[in-house]
Amino acid sequence: MNRRYAPSLLKGAILAGALLAAPLAVLPAVASAQTAVTDPAQAPAGTWTVDKRHTSVTMKVRHFGASKYTFRFGQGAVDASYDYNPAKPLDTKVSVTIDAAAVDTGLPDFNKEIGTDPKFFNAAQYPKITFVSTKVEPGKLTGDLTFRGVTKPVTLDVVYDGYAKTPFGSQIMGFSATGKIKRSDFGFTHLVPMVGDDVDLLIEVEFNPKK
Repeated sequence: MNRRYAPSLLKGAILAGALLAAPLAVLPAVASAQTAVTDPAQAPAGTWTVDKRHTSVTMKVRHFGASKYTFRFGQGAVDASYDYNPAKPLDTKVSVTIDAAAVDTGLPDFNKEIGTDPKFFNAAQYPKITFVSTKVEPGKLTGDLTFRGVTKPVTLDVVYDGYAKTPFGSQIMGFSATGKIKRSDFGFTHLVPMVGDDVDLLIEVEFNPKK
């Protein structure tokens, strides 16, 4: 090796090593800050509102027996809130409103058809889908779902994912939920049974303290 370049190469190697090591040095602190506490009694009391950037409502329906077609409501379509008392978590009341026209299939024309066509979600006549809880149990959330102007009781299986403080100074409380409804219960019978009557619901939601 040319001795003239050796010091420069050595300095470059040390600098590169330091740059690579720097992110690793902060990983334990970041990981600790992002670890959720799964005991609901440790989450702060107050009113919590949905974080629209980190919430999704996905649906799956059997399509002519060949597949389970999957689509979702677009980002920002879901509003939700609840008042939380960690001493009485089962007394929590949850209220959800979804923009029925905000269907996201990945295809703009198909979004409009499913969202607004009277054979599908009929958002022109029924612009909102709502859910109001009536009972909270460990692992279960029951409430009244109103869709296409029809209200029916629905029970969701719920996992409390936990409470966390993020490295960015925010607080979050997260839940995962699954459930199943029959669309014909809500007057949505188009193409049943060729397109499935059962609709699988997959919900991932985060909440922030109301400001």
